[in-house]
Amino acid sequence: YSATAIHADQWLPLESGTDAALGLAVARHLLETGAIDLPYIREQTDLPLLARLDTGRFLRESEMVNGGNADQLYMWHPQKNAPVPAPGCLNNTTRNLKLAFEPPIDGQWKVKLADGKEVGVVPVGAMLKEHLDSWTFEHAAKVTHLHIDQIKKFAEGWAKAQRPMVLSSWGSNRYVHSDLMNRTKLLLLML
Repeated sequence: YSATAIHADQWLPLESGTDAALGLAVARHLLETGAIDLPYIREQTDLPLLARLDTGRFLRESEMVNGGNADQLYMWHPQKNAPVPAPGCLNNTTRNLKLAFEPPIDGQWKVKLADGKEVGVVPVGAMLKEHLDSWTFEHAAKVTHLHIDQIKKFAEGWAKAQRPMVLSSWGSNRYVHSDLMNRTKLLLLML
């Protein structure tokens, strides 16, 4: 609590170094309630990119086509019911990120690789949702030492904000795995 904090609308005295726990609970809430900017997510993030279930790595053109580009990633095209090259990848000739279709950020499909092997693929968004399953308000409260109602109020406020903002200073960077705290802040802004 500080001279600055007394002017805040809401002050959260979370346990030092547990920013990511709070952020993951908020991210789960945003996805559960649909309080996300889906057009932005589809066009500007990696959530619609396909990942292989057997390796957990991005599906690449070099795996789909003999002699294919290892930098070319894929999205699922619902109308074609097939993976298609994602724009914006290195050496991709498409110079526009605008999509002519709406790639899903959830789901699961099978694809046949160039070597004939069939593998399951999911969008990164599906992997994110699975990771967030355990980050309930109750679980975050145990980690952050905040009351569940404080976390819920914060999450609902974030969901209703037209333009949420994070002012992140060097303080959280003093902790082990501070990169994960910062990535969680970026995740919330992205959603």
